[in-house]
Amino acid sequence: MRGEIICIGDELISGRVGEGNARYAMSRLHPLGLTVGAVVIVGDNAQDIAFALRQALGRADFVICCGGLGATDDDITARTAAEVFGLALTESQRMVANLRRCFQAMGLELRAETRKMAWLPDGAEILCATCAGFKLSGPDGRPVFFLPGVPREMRRLIDESVLPALLGRFGHDAAVLSRKLRVFGLEEAEVGLRLEGLAQGVAGASVGFYPVFPEVQVQLSVLGQDRPTMKDALDGLEGRARQLLGDHVVGGDDGLEEAVGRVLRARGLRLAVAESCTGGLIGHRLTSRPGSSDYFDRGLIVYSNQAKQELLGVTADTLERHGAVSAQCAAEMAQGARQRAAADLGLAVTGIAGPGGGSDEKPVGTVFFGLADSQGVRSQGYLFRGGRAMIKAQAAENALDWLRRYLADDAFVRGA
Repeated sequence: MRGEIICIGDELISGRVGEGNARYAMSRLHPLGLTVGAVVIVGDNAQDIAFALRQALGRADFVICCGGLGATDDDITARTAAEVFGLALTESQRMVANLRRCFQAMGLELRAETRKMAWLPDGAEILCATCAGFKLSGPDGRPVFFLPGVPREMRRLIDESVLPALLGRFGHDAAVLSRKLRVFGLEEAEVGLRLEGLAQGVAGASVGFYPVFPEVQVQLSVLGQDRPTMKDALDGLEGRARQLLGDHVVGGDDGLEEAVGRVLRARGLRLAVAESCTGGLIGHRLTSRPGSSDYFDRGLIVYSNQAKQELLGVTADTLERHGAVSAQCAAEMAQGARQRAAADLGLAVTGIAGPGGGSDEKPVGTVFFGLADSQGVRSQGYLFRGGRAMIKAQAAENALDWLRRYLADDAFVRGA
């Protein structure tokens, strides 16, 4: 079956935001034999949206549109879809209820201007209990899905609504079970080489992977009818994939911060973090999870040498002899954070994010990490590639990965 994807938004055609929704959709559709013949990106312009939609309806078996379903003036996808399909625009009471539920969960009231999101083409089928997302039927009943552009919401609807609907539409009396593995420290090409042939011999199995920097995410899927058999097959796929990828698997459906937080809470450990080049990014990731106060004690952003000395006790001798970007400084930062917080663990990072500040001995991308517990401290340096934001992202990910490895085996901190 051949489909088309239309991605909508001025932020996409201007280059302000990178388009990732179509790639995710294709990575989920292709293994199931649902190929995509074209991806079209248009701005928030009614004529362009209508033209792209009519073109797709004339040649595709299914269409997926992403974006333009919000409450602002430039969110015109629903109105344009109604015009293309020759339908009246009416307020969906089910969508009003969905919106009210979503807003109440955030402690907010549904305002009149936000109810605009509930005005949909007459007869639109609402997708799940979401704040956006609906389906219309084109010529010969071919499905046209309208999804929000927010990646988290879009991906959930792809997995929970679009894939089952398409499989049912095109004669597959089957369901799909999927599982995700998050990989850090391996290039996408290396992940592909290691997983080559993994799905062979497993009925209905497929393996897809795609970069979500700084990780590579692996999607394992099994298509079938008998769920217990499918689950067993998926368990086997995951087990073999983990063996092939080794300790580079840093998580599953949850990210590193969730996995690390779960273990810290279960073991009753408290953590203090000292950050220089990451500027608080590690603390932000850890505290983005509800309940992080159970294990996260404090984070210190110590950008200057003076801050490192005053707040963490890094010695002037260390800074003079080895510099702020060194294994010695990272070790003293980690110990200082742990001791001043009276925490179980101290985690530290210091480096050169660039674009300036590098040298032949310590080029841009040089980052040192420290991890301390009551038994000792470990520090080590890495060299990351890319621009400033990429280096910071890799550094934060690596710091959390150090925590993951330590929590799996506390001998890690002593280099055993």
